[in-house]
Amino acid sequence: MNQPSSPPEPSAVRLRSDPHRGRLPGVAWLGAITLLACALECGAASRFVTLRECLVTALLANRDLQVERLNPEIAQANLSLAAGAYDPLFVTELRKENSSDSGGFDPSDFSRDAIYDAESDVIRAGLVGLLPSGLTYTLDAGYANSYGTRNFLNFDSYKVSAGFLLRQPLLKNLWIDDARFSIRVSRRDLAISELGLRFITMDVINRVQLAYFELAQTHRQLAVQESLVETRRQLLHGIQRQLEQGLAALPDQQLAMAQLAMAEATAAGARTAVRLAENDLRTHLGDSFTNQLQFNLVPLDPLLLTSSCSDLAGSWRNGLAHRPDLLQFREEIAKANLNLSYRRNQLFPALDLVGGYGRKGASVAQMPPPLSANASPDEAFDQLRDGTAPSDMIGIAFSVPLSLASERANYRLGKHYRAQAELRLKQKEELVLREISDAFHTVQTSLERAQAAAHGVDHARAAAQAEERRLAGGKSTLFLVLELQDQLVNLQAAAIRATADYNRAVSQLAFADGSSLEKNAIQVESHP
Repeated sequence: MNQPSSPPEPSAVRLRSDPHRGRLPGVAWLGAITLLACALECGAASRFVTLRECLVTALLANRDLQVERLNPEIAQANLSLAAGAYDPLFVTELRKENSSDSGGFDPSDFSRDAIYDAESDVIRAGLVGLLPSGLTYTLDAGYANSYGTRNFLNFDSYKVSAGFLLRQPLLKNLWIDDARFSIRVSRRDLAISELGLRFITMDVINRVQLAYFELAQTHRQLAVQESLVETRRQLLHGIQRQLEQGLAALPDQQLAMAQLAMAEATAAGARTAVRLAENDLRTHLGDSFTNQLQFNLVPLDPLLLTSSCSDLAGSWRNGLAHRPDLLQFREEIAKANLNLSYRRNQLFPALDLVGGYGRKGASVAQMPPPLSANASPDEAFDQLRDGTAPSDMIGIAFSVPLSLASERANYRLGKHYRAQAELRLKQKEELVLREISDAFHTVQTSLERAQAAAHGVDHARAAAQAEERRLAGGKSTLFLVLELQDQLVNLQAAAIRATADYNRAVSQLAFADGSSLEKNAIQVESHP
């Protein structure tokens, strides 16, 4: 029998320690011993596992959870992508030019009648960007050195410039634009993905608990059936001894043998149910089934039956406030409101305040051949620094579509999308309330069933034992003893089933009202 070490905690999930968790009450050791006996009879190595160990394993290896853990990372990457709209763009250009003109009169440009042959070295650099206020800016600097011949004179020229241009929206794109809209939507998507991770974690916890309790009840059902087989075998031996002594008839032996065979067949079916329940639990744990032949999983935690003091109204309040899937619908409404705000802003005309400032500097020299012309770059930069040739500009730019047909249609669509989101939220709230109500009443009903079946088991066991003693004394019939034994086994099976259903219903109620994580001391961290 292998005792596993505690698996490490998943990076995105933290399990808070609980000093009372993992301890078995005294009454549970009898169930554990029974499970051990069943496991030893199966012939395979057995591994006792607690519910806590199964939860940790599932949080590490469950495939659905592994996939869902990537969604917040994807959403975070999309948010970073949207925020990249504010990254400045650096632009630079370096080029060497050769140009010439044979001159001639140009009526469209009287200055272009020169004969020249020139080479130029040009450098330009700039910074273009967007600010969160919607303001766009352009910072620009340039340098050019040209030399050659012009109108049969050698020339040399340096020209430098620097300046900026700003454009601030005053109506359209003032409080929201494409970049801010994308960033805010991406933030909502990130919140939705984090809530989705919480919901899938809750779902995995619930499914593991349901499978664990189902496996526990199949083991207990198998123990009951194995006990019945042993009882029927002892009864057959007793009938055979009575037959040898002439105290029983041959039909009694045949009836006992038939009942033993029926009990063995039922036990075989119970063993199949154990294997199927174990495979179901392994699937939720993320087991690859490559090591399933090494050992059998045997649940160590018992099926507990405690009085329920659940408050339906409190569960409703908790579910409406904390269900992650419900909170996702509220985030969708927030996204719809963002979309509507953006579409409403696009109905305004574009009214932008535009301003700019720049400086220039130049140095030009011309000399007749064969003399060389040498201009001074320092002179050009001195002019730039001193502001010898400044330029500035401020103004208003206005534009508006004549009909706004597209903008109005998009705004109407935004209203419809928000209405749909609100209706989906109301529908989800109604479904959550019903889900909580169903789970709550299932808890109550399962508790009543289990308590009634437990009382019935006590009375049926007393009646069967008394009738077995009467049969041993020759004062009863085999048929009556078998009937009472069947009633006892049926009541035991019903009690086990009801107890398992109660534990499953408690788990389902915790999932329905959004308290699974808190009750299992689990914290979900989207960004480890």
